This record gives sequence, structure tokens and C-alpha cells, in this order.
Amino acid sequence: MKIYFTLLSLLAFQCFSQDSTYILDHNSVAARLMDNGMLFQNVSSGTAAYSVPKDSLTTVIFSSSIWIGATDLQGNLHMAALRYASGEDFFSGPYSTNNSYNDSLYLQKYDQSIWAVTRAEINFHMANYWTPGYVPVPSIANWPGNGDVSLGVVSNLAPFVDMNSDNINNPLDGDYPDVRGDEAAYIILNDSKGIHTETNGEPLGIEVHIMASQYASTDFLDSTTFLNIRVFNRGVQLYSNVKFGLFMDGDIGNYADDYFGCAPNKDMMYFYNGDMNDESDGGKVGYGLNPPAVGVVSLSKPMTASGFFTSTGNFPYSDPQTASQYWNFMSAQWANGSPWTYGGLGYPSSTGGSNSPTNFMFDGNPLTGVAWSEVTNNNPMGDRRGIMVMQTTSIFPDEMSCYDMAVIYSRSGGTNLQNVQSLMETADSVKQFYIDQVTYNCNQVTAETKEIIENDFSIYPNPSTGNVFIESPIDYDLSIYDFHGRLIQAVSNQSFEKSVELNLTQGVYLFEFETITGKITRKVIITD
Repeated sequence: MKIYFTLLSLLAFQCFSQDSTYILDHNSVAARLMDNGMLFQNVSSGTAAYSVPKDSLTTVIFSSSIWIGATDLQGNLHMAALRYASGEDFFSGPYSTNNSYNDSLYLQKYDQSIWAVTRAEINFHMANYWTPGYVPVPSIANWPGNGDVSLGVVSNLAPFVDMNSDNINNPLDGDYPDVRGDEAAYIILNDSKGIHTETNGEPLGIEVHIMASQYASTDFLDSTTFLNIRVFNRGVQLYSNVKFGLFMDGDIGNYADDYFGCAPNKDMMYFYNGDMNDESDGGKVGYGLNPPAVGVVSLSKPMTASGFFTSTGNFPYSDPQTASQYWNFMSAQWANGSPWTYGGLGYPSSTGGSNSPTNFMFDGNPLTGVAWSEVTNNNPMGDRRGIMVMQTTSIFPDEMSCYDMAVIYSRSGGTNLQNVQSLMETADSVKQFYIDQVTYNCNQVTAETKEIIENDFSIYPNPSTGNVFIESPIDYDLSIYDFHGRLIQAVSNQSFEKSVELNLTQGVYLFEFETITGKITRKVIITD
């Protein structure tokens, strides 16, 4: 399911380009997103909303959300987190320095804060923006590249490619959203609009940008959803101890027969079926034989802790309720502050438990039976919730911390445990893909004007009869698009010491140059 619009006018689009929910389904996954910080859950119906395959009734995730906690210089705890949207800690829209959250203009612009765009729309825009009478599609026209400073919103908001370096997102100048994947959905949140009714924690004064993206592919990427999450400290507090976590309630079809695990060497937590047959039960459609495994892998920062809890456990082993309990779970502790311990169910009195503290629960491989897993401990199967925590950082006022992750899936094995092994192999492939895509580095997706200088690139002759030469004093990657926005050639890792000769047929082309400082696009004409 998608949200579609009728082309009436740019003015009409201003009211209808956003919605509070969006289903990202550009590959074999259908992932529901919300602008209150909830991921992969249909809150209105209370059902799971991360389906693989997307046209099936089977789901592998019931809910997911971010947890952000920090202490200030006085030692006070600040916390913003969600589990199932039973309360509110995050609010739709950007941070406002003058508290304009209830202003009618703010509500008009930001009350529903999900923006989505496809790579095909961007390519078409790049090829046609100079055409007389051209009208950008809503996803381009309404991209929130610039914030309304009269509402206390920063001037540079969502990332965009600034074609003429004027610091203004104007599609008619050729500017376009700077996103990843074949389709991306962009969400902007703040934690300062109201009281935190989920954790009862003190606000941090942060603005959170979530970019969820997918690639249509025939390999592991086809069942992967990437998450780029940037946390901006818009307030005045310096936080010297910051913890970022991703919560997930992984339900492999029928939630009643699941296990949890983590792989610290791969920066991953995961969920899998506890036996070889995922039966349908309680209205939940099971996967049957060969049930899949699902996980989340951190791509840009080390995972420093990962553990689980259950809805049926007794305190302190059940869901956190207060800010301090959330903070304890993010600190490799149970809700009461007692440490997670190695073995058993993670606490000394459980069968197989010990007194040895650990940051990682069930970090062994259940297929090989090596080390501690729910299989080796012979735990009863059931519902599982998990938390993974990324590297602790400090965030000064006006600074940003960035996190890249990927939600991965595998059903390529033959048993539930073989699918865990193949999931670990998928984690390796996704990490390598991330490393290879150097232009998609977490910290390079910024909301600032691109600093690339047009005169750095010499293209001649232009117009040309077919042979085009490029010279540049800096290293670059080049993508060449035809007039319809289709990628026809890519040239990577070009050195400033070389000139590149390209043989092109008659037509109009877009040369998109990308360097470590940004992107710029030049039009090249090939004549007879």
C-alpha cells in the first residue's frame, strides 16, 4: 500500500504531501513507518507491520523504535524511548527554539512528518528540471530541505543536493533530495513538544531524523531495509554520556515459539524460531517449515550491549516502565540495576546462570552449539523483545550523532538454525556493501550546502560529437544519466591525475560528480 496524489498544482501539494504513516515496499519487504517514532507496527490495529514477502500475511517484526538516553553535567538523566506507542516521548516535526509546536503554521508544515521519494523520481527530475513548463512531483517539490526559521526551526533541515550552492532548496534550480536506495522515507521528530508519557523521562532537546531506504535487487538487498538515524542536539545541554539503542519485538510469524540471540563480532541482534516449524496460532500466520530469521546489524558504530526481556517475566526481567529502568537496560542491566550475567536466562538464579556480568546475552551460535545460546540452554520458547546499544558518545549543543543500521532477513537455509547461520552471512554481505558504498558514509549525508566547486570539473568539448574529456583537480565518482533519468554508465574512483574519455551517442546527458565534499550535476550535449 502506498500514498498517491493527483497532480493539481504545487499549491495543493503543500497540504497533501505528508502523512503520519507510510509503507516502504520497494523490494520484497513491506515496512510500516510512523511519524511518532514507531517502526514496523500498525498501532491502530495493534498488529505486526514488517512483512516478508511483502504480499504475504507473514511478518517477522511486531514493533521497533529508538531509545536515546543521556546524563548531563549535573548527572541528571534525560530519556526518550518507545516500545508500543502506549505513550509519547517523540513528537512529529523538527525542534523549535521558540516553542512554536502548536502554531497553526507549524502544524500545517510539520504535524505529519514523513516524506518519501524514489530514485526514479529523482532521476526524472534531474533530466527535466530545466524543461519549460516542468512541474516537480510532490516528493521533490515538498522536500523539507529548508526549515522555517520564523518557527524556530533550523534553516538547513533535510539533506538535499544544492545545485547552485545558494543554500536554498529550490527544485526549479535542479535541487533534489539527498537520499539512499531506490526508495527512501524521511521522518523528522523532536522530544521537546510535550511531556514524556512513555518513560516519564526528562526531554533531551533533540531532533531526530530517520531515513529508511530500500533497494530493489535480486540478492540479499531485496530483503533488507536500511536505517540512517541522525540525532541533533538542538538544546543547550552538553551530554557527556549518551546511549543510543534500537528496541525490537521480533515475532517470527507466530510469536509464541521464538528465541533471541546476538552476535557481538557482527554488531547484530537477531530473532529466530525456536523449532523447525512455525505454526499458525492465535490469529498469527506462521511460516511453517524452514522458518526465517530476522536481525538488525549496526553498520557505523560498534554494538556495546545487547539483551532481551519478555512480557511474561517477573520484575526486574520484564519490560521497562520508567526512565531509569530504560537506562538500566541500555547499560547491560536489568530494570532494578542488577547486571546481566552469563548463562541461563541472564541472571544468577536461572537454570544455567552464573555471577559473571556480561554485556551480551546469548552470544553463541545456536547452529554449532558453541557457547551460550537459547538452544544450548534449552530455554522454553516464547515471545522475545530485544535491545541493542551502540557506542556511547558525547553530544555538544548544535552537534549531531549518526547511526547506520540495516534490518536483515534470511530464509535460505533448510532449518530454523541454518537460517540463523545464513543471517550471519547476510550481515557480512550487508556490511561489505555499506563499506563499498563510500559515498553513503553515515556522516556524509548532511543537511548542509554542498561545498563542491563547479569549476573543479572541466568537460570538453561541450557540446560534443561523441568524445568527451573530463579533467579535475580532485578525486571523484561519476554517474551518467540519460535525458529520461536512467543511469547508463558509472565511473568510480577517478584520480585528479587522469582525464576520462567517454564515447556517447547523440542526446542530452547529466553528469553527476560526487566527491568527499558533495555532489554537483552538469548537463552535456552530444550532437551528430
